[in-house]
Amino acid sequence: MKLAIVLFKNNLRIDDNYSLYNACKDSDFVLGLYSLEVLKGKIYDFEKCNIFREKFIKESLICLKNNLLKYNINLSIVDDIDKSLEKLSKSYEITIYYDEEVGTQEKTFEEKLQKYKYKSFFSQTMIEPFVFDYKKSFSHFRKKAEKQHISKTLDEIPRKKTVDFKSLDIEIPKLEIDNPNAIIFKGGENEALVRLQNYLPKIHYYKTTRNEMSGFENSTKFSPYLAIGCISPRRIYEKIKEEEEETHQSDSSYWIYFELLWRDFFHLVMKYSGNKLFLKSGIKEINYNFRKNKKTFDSFFNASLGVDLIDASINELKTTGWLSNRNRQIVSSYFIKNLGLDWRVGAGFFESFLVDYNPASNYGNWAYQAHIGNDSSYRVFDIEKQKQMYNGNDYIKKWLNKENSKLNIDYKEMVEIIRKEVFLE
Repeated sequence: MKLAIVLFKNNLRIDDNYSLYNACKDSDFVLGLYSLEVLKGKIYDFEKCNIFREKFIKESLICLKNNLLKYNINLSIVDDIDKSLEKLSKSYEITIYYDEEVGTQEKTFEEKLQKYKYKSFFSQTMIEPFVFDYKKSFSHFRKKAEKQHISKTLDEIPRKKTVDFKSLDIEIPKLEIDNPNAIIFKGGENEALVRLQNYLPKIHYYKTTRNEMSGFENSTKFSPYLAIGCISPRRIYEKIKEEEEETHQSDSSYWIYFELLWRDFFHLVMKYSGNKLFLKSGIKEINYNFRKNKKTFDSFFNASLGVDLIDASINELKTTGWLSNRNRQIVSSYFIKNLGLDWRVGAGFFESFLVDYNPASNYGNWAYQAHIGNDSSYRVFDIEKQKQMYNGNDYIKKWLNKENSKLNIDYKEMVEIIRKEVFLE
């Protein structure tokens, strides 16, 4: 019997899912598979997938499992994709449907699927992939990207037939967080669609609030759902355009599209550059003298540097799995351009803890800060200025439980030393 197997990974949804849609179109019998092995392993000395993303993914899997059953499709959760596919191939004539991803580990996983008949689709981005110089800046990409066609979302899938295959039970990790300022996300396609609907009335305020360090409603909070595919970027784009038609267009509503383009940019840079965004020398292929100092690493990752805004940010990240985009930029800039540390270790730390981790955005942004990515200038964040601009003192009180204090180091002198010794300037 012919069986279409949909391999779910970072496309944990029913809506606008190319792999699922085409599997349903091609076959009468459809089965979903998800392998927990993708959550395991180490990155430097950190767990590859910490409790925050594990919780979010497992909640999303339960939601997906229930939603698939509405279309009479089973989802089987396994811990070894090789063994599972081998067993299924002995009973059925299988064709595997999966979304192509970016990243070296992701590509290695896909090689396991390619031992069988398969159909793959690249649907990680809002726009279709197109040719551009991936070594150049976002501005170069943006000029071409804004002229690209954005495909309409797919029609609803029909009910199908399915087969039984043993599935592991999922236990949702429990978080114990006593900080009332903590931002905690609940996973699942249903939650993603609710978040989108709730935020639409606020899209005309986005640009004025998005850089605030604290708060839930100051930004879209779409990124965790986009990271594991609980919602597609095309669905978000369509809903924004519908809201603009009902209300009006604004700089803020455009800026959400602008941020989705940034996400597309890093995905396509990683797609075309291969593994270069994981390398110390990056896409610029320049070997700077990044430091590996265990004492400084430990102080940084344990929030004991004595630099209030950095320590507060690390506390929030390790407590919740979340950090605002503004704080991520400040933290990575300080790690690299104030301390001179190897950017890949910092990127690995973010990979472990961030609930919205995806390889393209994470490593693309860290490489950008490390001056070996798509940056066009050497930019250093001024900690004191950032605190004044984005209500940093209030943020520090929430995550350090102490009053603001001055830096006990010469900030400008430190930056110049790193610039000369690490970046050879």
